[in-house]
Amino acid sequence: MTPTRPEPTPLSPAILHGATRPDLLRDETLPDLLEATATRQPNHPALLWEGQIVPYGELNRRADLGAHRLLEHGAAPDKIIGLWLPRGADALVAQAAITKSGAAWLPFDADTPVERILVCLLDAGAMGLVTCEAHLAALADFAPPVWTVEALTAPLPAAMPLLQRQGLQPDHTAYVIYTSGSTGKPKGIAINHGSICHFLRSENSVLGIQGDDKVYQGFSLAFDMSFEEVWISYLVGATLWIAPKMLVSDPDALPAALIAQRITVLHAVPTLLALFAQDVPNLRIINLGGEMCPQALVERWATHERPLFNTYGPTEATVSASLARLVPGQPVTIGQPLPNYGLLVVDPADMRLLPAGEVGELCIVGPGVASGYLGRPELTAEKFLDNPFIERGYDRRLYRTGDLAKIDETGQVQCLGRADDQVKIRGFRVELGEIEAALCDQADIGAAAVIVKAIDEVDQLIAYLVTDSGQPANVAALRAGLRERLPPYMVPALFITLDAMPRLTSGKVDRKALRARELDALPAVEDQAEPTNDAERELFGHLRRLFPGQPLAREADFFNDLGGHSLLAARLVSALRHTPRYAGITVQEIYRARTVGAMASALEQLSAQAAANVAPSFAAVSPLKRALCGLAQAAMLPPLVSLRMLQWLAPFFTYHFLTGDPDDSIALAVAASLLVFLLAHVASFAVAIAGKWLVLGRLKPGRYPLWGVTYFRWWLADRLADVPATYLLHGSPLLTAYWRAMGARIGRDTLIGSMSLRAPDAVSIGAGVNIGASVNLENVRLEPDALVVGQIEIGDAAYVGSYGVLEGGSRIGAGAYLDGLSSLAQGQQVPAGERWEGAPARRSAQPIRQRPTPPARPGLPMRALALAGYVLGAAAVAALFFLPVFPSFILIDWLDVHELDLGQLGLPAWQAFFWYALLALPASAVLVAATILLSAAIRWLVLPRLQPGRWSVFSRVYYRKWLTNQIQESSLHVLHGLYATVFAPFWYRVLGARIGKGAEISTAMGVVPDMLTLGDDTFIADAVMLGDEEIDSGWMTLRPTEIGARSFVGNGAYLPDGTELPADVLIGVQSRAPANGQMRAGDTWMGSPALHLPAREITSGFAEHLTFRPSVARRIGRGTVEAVRIVLPLALIIASGYLTVIKVLPAAETEHWALAAWRLCLAGLCYGVGSFAVVLAAKWLLIGRYTPRAAPMWTPFVWLSEAVTNLYESIAVPNFVNFLRGTPFLPWVLRLLGCQIGRGVVLDTTDVTEYDCVRIGDGSVLNAWSGPQTHLFEDRVMKIGRVDIGAQVLVGARTTVLYDSQVGDGALLGPLSLVMKGEHIPPRTQWNGSPCKPWTPPA
Repeated sequence: MTPTRPEPTPLSPAILHGATRPDLLRDETLPDLLEATATRQPNHPALLWEGQIVPYGELNRRADLGAHRLLEHGAAPDKIIGLWLPRGADALVAQAAITKSGAAWLPFDADTPVERILVCLLDAGAMGLVTCEAHLAALADFAPPVWTVEALTAPLPAAMPLLQRQGLQPDHTAYVIYTSGSTGKPKGIAINHGSICHFLRSENSVLGIQGDDKVYQGFSLAFDMSFEEVWISYLVGATLWIAPKMLVSDPDALPAALIAQRITVLHAVPTLLALFAQDVPNLRIINLGGEMCPQALVERWATHERPLFNTYGPTEATVSASLARLVPGQPVTIGQPLPNYGLLVVDPADMRLLPAGEVGELCIVGPGVASGYLGRPELTAEKFLDNPFIERGYDRRLYRTGDLAKIDETGQVQCLGRADDQVKIRGFRVELGEIEAALCDQADIGAAAVIVKAIDEVDQLIAYLVTDSGQPANVAALRAGLRERLPPYMVPALFITLDAMPRLTSGKVDRKALRARELDALPAVEDQAEPTNDAERELFGHLRRLFPGQPLAREADFFNDLGGHSLLAARLVSALRHTPRYAGITVQEIYRARTVGAMASALEQLSAQAAANVAPSFAAVSPLKRALCGLAQAAMLPPLVSLRMLQWLAPFFTYHFLTGDPDDSIALAVAASLLVFLLAHVASFAVAIAGKWLVLGRLKPGRYPLWGVTYFRWWLADRLADVPATYLLHGSPLLTAYWRAMGARIGRDTLIGSMSLRAPDAVSIGAGVNIGASVNLENVRLEPDALVVGQIEIGDAAYVGSYGVLEGGSRIGAGAYLDGLSSLAQGQQVPAGERWEGAPARRSAQPIRQRPTPPARPGLPMRALALAGYVLGAAAVAALFFLPVFPSFILIDWLDVHELDLGQLGLPAWQAFFWYALLALPASAVLVAATILLSAAIRWLVLPRLQPGRWSVFSRVYYRKWLTNQIQESSLHVLHGLYATVFAPFWYRVLGARIGKGAEISTAMGVVPDMLTLGDDTFIADAVMLGDEEIDSGWMTLRPTEIGARSFVGNGAYLPDGTELPADVLIGVQSRAPANGQMRAGDTWMGSPALHLPAREITSGFAEHLTFRPSVARRIGRGTVEAVRIVLPLALIIASGYLTVIKVLPAAETEHWALAAWRLCLAGLCYGVGSFAVVLAAKWLLIGRYTPRAAPMWTPFVWLSEAVTNLYESIAVPNFVNFLRGTPFLPWVLRLLGCQIGRGVVLDTTDVTEYDCVRIGDGSVLNAWSGPQTHLFEDRVMKIGRVDIGAQVLVGARTTVLYDSQVGDGALLGPLSLVMKGEHIPPRTQWNGSPCKPWTPPA
């Protein structure tokens, strides 16, 4: 609800008074406001800046450090300290430090010339300047003292007390702002604490900004509208998002970022808002100021739900004095006075009060009116008067604004422009006389006049000149001279040389005549380059409109020579994007290119790409067809889910069927149950193979209608292939045999680590091929209107690295080499004998190293013996993770018989399930402990520690390594909840890895434990391929993998075996670690192939006890939550098994086997659906609705969120949700969890977390293993953001869309692509790669 302002108090009919609110006039200072909020909510985020999160407590602490050191240097009330820092959190910390020292800050824009800084500091009598280390070089000859923010906020010895400010009162100066001066010298305005504190409360009583708002911070601190952003936020405890400099004036990227960041409050100048290319629906309040507001903005942005405010006020009256809520269809005004302010219109000649309707000079009264200008008594006496119309005690001073205005019949004030030569450019107050004085100081300039004129709807400064020589002015020299004296916003955009300056009879410059001059009528410009191609013609046309009369040389710099600035760059980009072939241009390209010629070249490149980079369109799909296919799929879901669950329920039932009487043999029951368990696994493989051939037959490459008969048959065969535990075969000849049985053509001596294969008939793998771990042969792609099946061919002796992705239509030639974490999109081919790498793959600069001669192939008897060994090994590992269930059975049976006797009570099913689940909790703990102990015994008693070296895949060493990997991989499926917990490092140590203190490790894959060393405080995120062995030409190579202390490896990253990561290295999401020699401590690497980034986002602001150094209590709390999350899924399975026994045993005992089988199937289906119901309840009860936030790792929210995710992944996905892939029902299920999913969406993936932060538009398709990544752990802080995927988007296999990003309607993302945080993918374009780039598929 938007607060409303009380009606103005009608005192004098000719004076407008805001509401009388004495409660807003308080005895307080700015430090009091900040400290009160920091005390009230120390952990609430105050500042967000490039990944840093600075809570209020941390902001206050850092400001206290800075204040302490400033006090040591002599800071005190009414002392003035300059503030010159680039955008960022440090600038706001320094501002707070100055005010907490009692001194006043004097801010400068980051681009202010050093000469002007010195002029203002000397004029103000400032005691020094606070800056940063990066600016020190420019201040080498600077006379006043200089302090860096880095030094001011450096930690102090723990025992040293901090100095505190003394004697600060509301009438002491809070800050000084310098505005342009008409005589050429800037003038300073001092505002005291009482005035600014009153203003903050007064304006916010109307705006209604609240503590849960997220406020955009875009203004320079040298512009007093920044105080609305910053200090109103501090007052109420809102969060400030500090926008990076490149975003501040980018009309396309900024609104997208505001959406991604969920900004609710925007303060802006109208010029910036007018450039926005899209709406920002999450904005709750828009507050404009600094310039006249066009009516068109009101029609576009003002709504009933989202108020659009227009504020007015000069710096001399403390930021703003009046405010209007703008309404479509009504004139734009500056409204009425803020509470306790007053507005009046006078005759400037005699200060006579004018009645409503008459035009005169606008004056301001109220507690915000300053006392005057620093050291300028004459100007103060002219502009600041004793109020002759005083009606309230705090209206003693009156300020003459110099603006023309009138009060209309509704009591609204209409501002009609300046009565003098002061103007506003980009929100900054500018005295034209100061620019003219600077121009006249330049060589050869005899006279100068500067006016403001709109060029292409942007107000520009235009300088008219008369030279002493009579020759055209040297524009380049003028620009260079002015840049040394004036801020960039005061350098004119256009310089026009006249023969004579037009003048009035009084001798003054005739500015009216200058404004009336037509810029189009300028004489021809010499040295004008002529465009030679379409890109230049387009660019030159727009530049001429922005810079009429300027020479457009190809070497001309947009900023230094043409006079461009950020808003003009944004205007140019907006204009160019209206031409479709240049739609990909960005403001960053303008900054990167700078010169006209380089910009034209960039446009030519874009034009060439744009022709091919148009995503294909798809035919509409009949809703009836989708519904009919959905009905057929629904009919298949019960048997599919039941088949999955029977692998567990059948052995459960067998055990209890054979232990019903006291004389029954436990040993016999265990043996029979194990046999049924293993037979169920064998049967699942038989069902998958038989089902594939009976249901689908041989599937040929081609396009098949989505939701058609072929699609349904493929879907059913694909879901049947999900039933068997294929992980038991990984890395063995059994896997090759299985895929051959499914229809794949695979040559002899080919070894496959593990792979997904969606259409086995459409793959041909030659002899002697080595395929790594977790390779995706995605020769089936779902599109919005079709099932596309493509042939994949891999030639003899080829190599496919781990985590590779191959789409249909791709080919790898004989002897070719595809590196790990590389992708081949549809139609890509690797020529024979070449090495390719990256996503998308390109020819590598690294040659294929000398490949070893394949080992001698054993004879048939030895191969048969080895095959038998793999069969027995797979069976033994499967049994290993099932055997520990029997102690839990015995424990539950004993408790049941001796305490509860649930089987005889005839309880309703839900009550029986509840009691069995309670009994199963301790039993599941026994199961987990027994599994770990049994695994440890086998690992250390049977499997000796592996050593680095090279061995044949036919050797015993390879077999030992395979068994160790099987134990680890099986644990991922059976003990899924163990990973990403405080217990995971212990588990890896049990397997043989060396894990340092404080290390965090999630679901890492490919780990060879004996070869792995993790340093202290390392973080291994989900699904990292971590040091898997290399197998090439029949040889396995083992090399140690070492991760240095405090290094971070992101989700889905790939670290080849032998990787040595130095300390504090970051490997980004879906990125490959580079060669060891390339990495240095502290490096950041992103992408595949890896690119070195010079800097990384640092998430700070949370205490170490919440991130790296938790207290004992937090360790216990997290451990307790995670212990429950480990045992709960197992307890639910066991409880379901017991409930099944109750329902099925009576039918079995009476030998009604058909009824028993039916009830077993029904129980399996109920468990599958019930597992999702448990996750649904847990999500809404424990978390509620996810919203963007940042939470440190050692806090309850993170523990509970991870617990919900674990439940979803460990019980809901494998037992129910996975079977809904490719059906109309998966979107329904995810909507229940909170996702916003449109109509006709097809999901072949279940990879969704933080469900409420996901939006997918109508008709989009997400292929296998792809998904929105709505959270990341950055510096042990869980950061959650939104992912917005538009309509008709096609997302390729294994593609990740990171949080705070948007994918436009109709876009296509290729396989293994990564959409970076905050990125916006334009509509109807094709992108591919990690990180993704515009992409043109092979012809």
